[in-house]
Amino acid sequence: MNKILKKQAVQLMNCLFFIFLCGNCLAQKAYPEIRVSYISELQKGIQDSHWILDSDLVSSPGMIPFGNGNYTDSLINHLDTIQPADWRTPKGNYPVFLAIWGNDTLSYARLPDTRFYYRNDNKQKKKIRVLEVESQLPPYTRFAADVEGLSEKKISALTDSMKRMKSPQDTLMNCPQACFFYALDAFFRTHGICPDPVITRNTNFSKKEELAAFFEHFLKHTADYPCHYKKVKDVSFPDNSVIVIVNGYNEIIHAVFYHDGLFHTKNGLLSPFVYSTIRPILKGYGSKDNPGKDLSKTGKLMLGQTLKVYTLNDSLYHLHQ
Repeated sequence: MNKILKKQAVQLMNCLFFIFLCGNCLAQKAYPEIRVSYISELQKGIQDSHWILDSDLVSSPGMIPFGNGNYTDSLINHLDTIQPADWRTPKGNYPVFLAIWGNDTLSYARLPDTRFYYRNDNKQKKKIRVLEVESQLPPYTRFAADVEGLSEKKISALTDSMKRMKSPQDTLMNCPQACFFYALDAFFRTHGICPDPVITRNTNFSKKEELAAFFEHFLKHTADYPCHYKKVKDVSFPDNSVIVIVNGYNEIIHAVFYHDGLFHTKNGLLSPFVYSTIRPILKGYGSKDNPGKDLSKTGKLMLGQTLKVYTLNDSLYHLHQ
C-alpha cells in the first residue's frame, strides 16, 4: 500500500510540475517582453558613424520640439487638396497620400500608430511576428513586442497597455523621419505654421523628385553657395532657414535646419544631431569635403555640389508679427 501511495504521490508531483511549466509558458505568451523599438539600432549607428562623431558635435538630443505650439497659419490652408494615392509603399505597405497644389504634387507615406512586421529569429530559424505601438504619452516613443502565437484578444490588450507606456527618455529617439521632413517640420513649426498632416514625425516623402517643387513654392529660395566648407565657413546663414544640398544631377540629397547658430540634421536611421558648424555635414554629403578619395566621376556627381538656402515665404502665409 505504501508503495502504491508513494507512486501516486510521485505521479501527482510530476503532474503539478507539468502544470507549473505550462502555466509559465502561458504566462510568457500572455506577457511578452516589451522593448523600445529602434533604440539599439540607433545607438549602434551612432557609435559606428565615425564622420558624425566630430568635435563640432554639440549634442544628439533626440526629437526636441521646435516652436511654442502657437500656430497662426497651417500648411493645409495653402494646398488645393489632399487625397489618398492608389498605391502603397513597396516596403511596409504603408498608405500614401497626395498633397496637391496647382500642377504639383508631394506624395508622402504615413507610418501607422500601430503596425505589425516580421523579424528574423536566428535561434528559432524562423520569422517572428512583432507588434509595434506608438505611445500616446509624450514624447510618443514606439514600443515593440513579439506576439507570435498570441490570440487577437491578448494582442488587443497588449496594444492598449503599450499605448500608455512611458518613455525611458525625455525626448523621442526612435523616429524614422528622414532629413527633408525633419528640416521642414522644424522650419514650419518654428515659424508658427502647422505642417500637419503632411509633415509629422510619422510621415516621409514618397518621391524625392517632387521635393524641389515643394521647396520652391512653400519656401523662398534666397541664395546659392558652393558645397565646400572652405568657401562657406564664414557665411552668415539666415536664422530659422533650411539649407538644402543638391548634387551634380540637380537632385536634392540632404536638408539641414539652421536655428540659433546651430545646424540641426537627421538621417532617417538615426536620431537628430546638432552641430556648431556645417563642416561635418559637408564632410558626409559634399563632393569637396567627403573623405572618399577614390570616387569615380559619377560618384562625385552623386555628392553635393551646391547649397541652396531657403527662408520663409512670408508673402504666402498669414502670420502675426
